[in-house]
Amino acid sequence: MTRYFRSTKMAAALAALGFMSLVGSAQGALLQIDFTKAGAFSGTSPTLPSDPNAVFARAIFDDHGGSGSVTLTMTVLNNLSAGAYVNDWYFNVGSAPLTGISFTSGVAAPNIDNGTNAFKADGTGGNFDFAFHFNTRNPGSLGQGFSSVYTLTDPGITANSFNSISISSPINAGNGGYLSAIHVQGYGNSVWIAGDESVPQAQIPEPATLALIGLGLIGIAANRRRWS
Repeated sequence: MTRYFRSTKMAAALAALGFMSLVGSAQGALLQIDFTKAGAFSGTSPTLPSDPNAVFARAIFDDHGGSGSVTLTMTVLNNLSAGAYVNDWYFNVGSAPLTGISFTSGVAAPNIDNGTNAFKADGTGGNFDFAFHFNTRNPGSLGQGFSSVYTLTDPGITANSFNSISISSPINAGNGGYLSAIHVQGYGNSVWIAGDESVPQAQIPEPATLALIGLGLIGIAANRRRWS
């Protein structure tokens, strides 16, 4: 009987480990690109944020643990100068052009470009593959505290597909190209700012995987109470 109890406990433990092993196959990859005034390459930056290294805008690509579809969330934080907004947002992708770009939620861009090394950020930021062009007045501008979410589709793409540098000819100021660039306006001036990758593909468990792990751990706990 003791041997049976032990084997039952072992089975529960192995089941939980099996659930936890699914994390490796159901993780979502993230690519996060942050924007600070230190990344300005053309124009005059707004007064706020006062710290040139403070992040005021962010783009996150999330492939939800699969491929072929990626969620892009573009966000302007609350620390940007009052009235300022992002007018244009440029990106690259390793397999340009994208098959599809569809609006999901938040602020919609009236105009979207989609091509291959075809769209220039102020002429000095390199040639990008796709870009969102937002309104220059309310309603519809991408300003303080607002986000714009799109679903990007193309066979085989993941979050890392967007870790791609813009093509420049000639090389802009010795910097090569940029992962992404934004055009900020609405404060009496304008500036072009390049973004930097801040979190190199952070891996996060998907909700379904977390649920399976929870069930496995509950199984272990239940067997411990039953047979202890």
